[in-house]
Amino acid sequence: MPKGKRANIYKRGATWWARCTVAGVEYRHSLRTGKESVAKARAEEWRESLIAAKHFGENRPTWEVAYVAWSKFIATHVAPETAKRYAVSLKQIEPFVAGLYIDQIDKRLVSDIVADRRAHKATTATIRRDLTALSSVLTFCEDEYDLEGNAAKARLAKLREKREPIVLPVAADVERVIARAPGALSALIRTAWLTGCRQDELVTAERRNVDWQRAQLTIVGKGRKLRAVPLTQKAVETLRGVPAHIHSPLLFHHGGEPYRNVASRFRELVLSAQKAAPGLRAFRFHDLRHLFAVEYLKAGGSIYALQQIMGHSSVKVTEGYLAYLTPDEVERTKGGTPIEVSRGRAG
Repeated sequence: MPKGKRANIYKRGATWWARCTVAGVEYRHSLRTGKESVAKARAEEWRESLIAAKHFGENRPTWEVAYVAWSKFIATHVAPETAKRYAVSLKQIEPFVAGLYIDQIDKRLVSDIVADRRAHKATTATIRRDLTALSSVLTFCEDEYDLEGNAAKARLAKLREKREPIVLPVAADVERVIARAPGALSALIRTAWLTGCRQDELVTAERRNVDWQRAQLTIVGKGRKLRAVPLTQKAVETLRGVPAHIHSPLLFHHGGEPYRNVASRFRELVLSAQKAAPGLRAFRFHDLRHLFAVEYLKAGGSIYALQQIMGHSSVKVTEGYLAYLTPDEVERTKGGTPIEVSRGRAG
């Protein structure tokens, strides 16, 4: 059996880590605890598993080996933005899985990950995204390496996402933020308000996707699904006001380059507007989508037409906006028709 030195433990911040050498190879691993006694016990368990794996598990993949193989696979099976989102999530949980073998990612480890993410104030939605990314790797390993069990998938089934109530921004506050946005970013914000499109959908939209004659914008939504969004007169005027760039096909661009970090830039604009108007209530870019939906329904639009515009898979999701309507307005939405809603007027 390959020999391995007793694991040394050391601290990184508040967390204990272990380091040992097995068969001439040095390994490091987070012990996921701030208690020294627990760290020592876990370090020895980890060292013994390394030694056993070296002797018995020639084909036992480490997290690092599995991650590289999965990365090549996933790049051809999901949209680029999904692969990017997975990578961000896996970066967050890397300290927990670095140096482990894939079969060591068990229920206890997943519970530790969830507890740590909660301690760092991550929302349930964010934790679900992290576990979905981890589950994707483990699902790949089930086929590639005959891994039995997927602890991340099992925990996902129990992790219910608590939806926070929608808080609509005030139209006047949205105008204050738009007034502070530079260049095409102001048009991007207003278009989100006028169409209900998601941030990523607009950032990646191209000019060729606008049908000026029919007044509609075809965008690529979740799951790479296409949908055509009707444009009001105000939306058409807003889009026509965005200058095209000779070297960029994008509808919204920054000197020909795609907009990046829109959410953080938008947050800075909101904070700036709050300083000028202390009564302004903070809101997110995504809240513009909610504001569009409620305004559409209040103006007499059909709940079923709104479902298609928003790209919801079920009208049950769209019906969440009915809470903002009076009983009479709710009845009208069920027999309503697509409409021209006047929103986002300058001033």
